[in-house]
Amino acid sequence: MKKPVVVCPACQKRAYLEEVLTAQSNQNVIYTCPSCQFMLRNIYTSKG
Repeated sequence: MKKPVVVCPACQKRAYLEEVLTAQSNQNVIYTCPSCQFMLRNIYTSKG
């Protein structure tokens, strides 16, 4: 089974989904690029 890959909107580097997303207890999701450290907070999900 293939792992999902995410492309950074800032540097275009690719990383596995589980390496770049952090889920918080308040249902916020944070994306952090391991290459350029670009961070995107409060990503909208179907849970809120």
